[in-house]
Amino acid sequence: QGYPVECPLLPGHGLGKKELSKTTHGDWITAAEQAFLELSEKCGKIIVIGFSMGGLLAVNLWNYGFSGMVTVNMPVYYWNPKIIVANLLVDFRRYGSKYLEASTDKPFCSLVEFQKLLAKTKPMIGNVTCKTMVVQALDDDTVHYKSADYILKRVRAEKTLYRPDRGGHMIFRSECGDEVCRRIGSFIRSCEASSAC
Repeated sequence: QGYPVECPLLPGHGLGKKELSKTTHGDWITAAEQAFLELSEKCGKIIVIGFSMGGLLAVNLWNYGFSGMVTVNMPVYYWNPKIIVANLLVDFRRYGSKYLEASTDKPFCSLVEFQKLLAKTKPMIGNVTCKTMVVQALDDDTVHYKSADYILKRVRAEKTLYRPDRGGHMIFRSECGDEVCRRIGSFIRSCEASSAC
């Protein structure tokens, strides 16, 4: 869409379990903060978009007073047992291997760091005062859809919700991925037009 973008690869990510185990949630926050500061040198208005754990990192930047925030399948409550069971009943082999891999592909210490990040971030959601869009797929098995309600209840600004029936956790790779991007694009344009931004 022609917007300047910063999209950092978080420390330890994409490099295997051993490298991930050497990093902390503080390292991940610092990387997001650095990307924000680099972008702020080029732009007067910044919209922070966080997918999954990236939403938690976005909230941790609230004190910079950015112009808008989008969270996409951001975890407050994770795992949706009802959706997991339904998926297993539909295709046990496919989803069984998926859930087995999800439970073993990250080092235990990194899961602890995620828990620390979540515990630190939840009280900060009430500090968010910028225009906010929350995207949450109802069939997300990794993040419970009631996470969106938690976020919406606490953000202290104009807010909008997009909650598609289908899309799963990897919503951008789903059949509604283009629609999600279209709606985020509309939200960005609304922030640009707003005198409050």
